[in-house]
Amino acid sequence: MSLELVNTFATLGTFVVIAATAIVAIVQLRHARSSNQIEALAEFREGTQHPEMRLAERFVLHDLSEKLEDPGFRYQLANQGFMTAEAQSSWHDIRRVANFFENMGALVKNGLADRSMVLDIFSTQVLMVWARLTPVVAIRRQASGDNAIWENFEYLAVLSQDWEAVYPNGTYPPGVRRIELNYPWLEADKQYAASLAPA
Repeated sequence: MSLELVNTFATLGTFVVIAATAIVAIVQLRHARSSNQIEALAEFREGTQHPEMRLAERFVLHDLSEKLEDPGFRYQLANQGFMTAEAQSSWHDIRRVANFFENMGALVKNGLADRSMVLDIFSTQVLMVWARLTPVVAIRRQASGDNAIWENFEYLAVLSQDWEAVYPNGTYPPGVRRIELNYPWLEADKQYAASLAPA
């Protein structure tokens, strides 16, 4: 066997080893990325289920709108040096919720959390919270002159709006049969709800 042929086989062997190593590295990177995505989603889920987050989100979704009717509360949001203890408690809840979604939006924006998975799971929640917090964002941006306040949350809300426009009835795979649900109290519950309506 000539020296040139040995060199050719050696070069080919080196190429095969390098190619195999590159393929293994790509596979490992994909597995690492999948693992990171799962970890990020688990942290998001855990964050939304944390008792303090649940209480803060309940305040934002159910009580904040009424608070915002008070010009004194709005003034305190704009001028935080004048916040009462009660306003500070409300501000703490607002910040907890807004910062949670701000962080989620930053991770999605920078590709550290899978956009489709986050939107599939959280888009409805993001939009409900953003709708309630929009006046607070406007007050804070106006007061500070900083349009970057909670911009990643805004970005996530825009993505969520687009997602909901594309999937208005959810993302259940087409062509897969659905399970028929039994709601035996439907008529009774409709009558009960109608009885509660103001006359």
